[in-house]
Amino acid sequence: MAGGTSSPSIISGRNPIAYSTSDPLTLFIVQLLIIVCICRFLHMFLKKINQPTVISEILGGIILGPTVLGRWTAFTTNVFPKESLTNLNLVANFGLVLFLFMVGLELDPRVLKHNLHRSLIISAAGIALPFSLGIASSYALYHILMKDQGSFINFLLFLGVAMAITAFPVLARILTEQNLLKTKVGSIAISAAAIDDVVSWCLLALVIALTNNTSGLTALWVLLVGAAWVLFILLAVKPAYYWYLRRTGCLGGRDPPQIVLFVTFMAVLVSAFFTDAIGIHAIFGAFLIGVIVPHDGGFAIKVTEKIEDLVQIFLLPIYFALSGLKTNLSDLNDGNTWGLLVLVCVVAFVGKIAGCTLAARFSKFSWRESLTIGFLMNCKGLVELIVLNIGLQAGVINTKIFTMMVVMALVTTFVTAPAVAYLYPPKYQQRIEDFGKSDDNASALTKRHGPEAGAPMSILVVLSRLQQVPGVMTLLGYLHHQPELSSTRKLTANVSGAHAQELIHRHLYRPIRVFGLRLLELSGRNSSIMNEYESDQQVMMDPAMS
Repeated sequence: MAGGTSSPSIISGRNPIAYSTSDPLTLFIVQLLIIVCICRFLHMFLKKINQPTVISEILGGIILGPTVLGRWTAFTTNVFPKESLTNLNLVANFGLVLFLFMVGLELDPRVLKHNLHRSLIISAAGIALPFSLGIASSYALYHILMKDQGSFINFLLFLGVAMAITAFPVLARILTEQNLLKTKVGSIAISAAAIDDVVSWCLLALVIALTNNTSGLTALWVLLVGAAWVLFILLAVKPAYYWYLRRTGCLGGRDPPQIVLFVTFMAVLVSAFFTDAIGIHAIFGAFLIGVIVPHDGGFAIKVTEKIEDLVQIFLLPIYFALSGLKTNLSDLNDGNTWGLLVLVCVVAFVGKIAGCTLAARFSKFSWRESLTIGFLMNCKGLVELIVLNIGLQAGVINTKIFTMMVVMALVTTFVTAPAVAYLYPPKYQQRIEDFGKSDDNASALTKRHGPEAGAPMSILVVLSRLQQVPGVMTLLGYLHHQPELSSTRKLTANVSGAHAQELIHRHLYRPIRVFGLRLLELSGRNSSIMNEYESDQQVMMDPAMS
């Protein structure tokens, strides 16, 4: 352009991946492409051995970090310069806030009501034993690896929480992929993991409050204000929010309009801001709003569908990449460190598996079912990574302990799916559906039409889309047609009295018993998993089935 300066471009000799504070978008796009493509490439192979996406994301982050590609100085300097990590960290933490909101959305209080007593026993044992073992092992880790730096009380509490936590989202995916969600074991595991998740986040909030405030009195005030905020959300915000959703018809199955989503996400951001401002963490506020979102009419599922792809495809991998940049396996370079790594893994396995297995056995499960529950509850996954990053950011742990704990989370999550498949094959699985329902329906039909009406005709109707409903209804109409009067006269021409009436009744009335099978594709999304374990409620709102 005459009299002006041309905009910088690759044609004019500009380096397209050079970081610029005034225009960081180009490098951010390159970073995002590399992170997402590496994670998806790894998942192509790992999904063949039934590994969840989180395994490929953790490994992808480690590959991008100083363990593998980070050793190449040119790669780190050009692709992940320190100046650019601020932007990545901002986007990753915003994605983390949305993800914890989604975790809260997955926690359906109605799920917890199933076998609540046994779920509480298993969850309590699955928290108490690993928490105690984590505290016991913290002494060696603190004095050998932390070099007596920082508060020992905060360190032992944090390590106890890190050992006690269960990754509810990853557990739900494993149960869905192995078709265990509707089994006796799967139902108990998902309920116990939900309780475990809530308690562990509360304990972590306590640790963060103590860590960020050197004064015990200040920490106490932080906890009291946080508890007051929780009560305000539950007692004031939740009823008002429910009233607003009922008024807009969203609890009756209506797709939420933009104004409803606006109100919901504003509540998430305000709650996240408040909990971060008082010194806990923004993710707790987002999680709290997710918990109060109702599941009536599939509303929580519809909200999840609006954000899940953006969060899971783009934002969460960025968070794992940043975790990988802090993970350096070369730090595990001496016998003491490897010995402590083995100790950490043993404590993680023994604490969760032994505690949950014994509690399940006490709750009248078989040893095979109890061990399966123990391995399921030992799944750590991405929730463990979130906890570790919070601890590293707060200065509770150093990079060497962070690396050890990442390896532990990777091992425990990797083992879960193969162990469950081996311990609980289909021949041992017990479904929780009511098998007597078909017999009850047959008895009701016989009672309605009389024993002389003949055996009911049983038909299985399979529906995969709404367009199939008219054809199915037409077919059922033909099957249930009434015979013409002339055919009835021919049937009873040579018969008189009560016997003729009986023949007419049998010929006219043969009840039809219809079973509906609705096919829904499980895509691996959060909303797909929620549809699976809320199927009893969703079938009432499904247009094809209702």
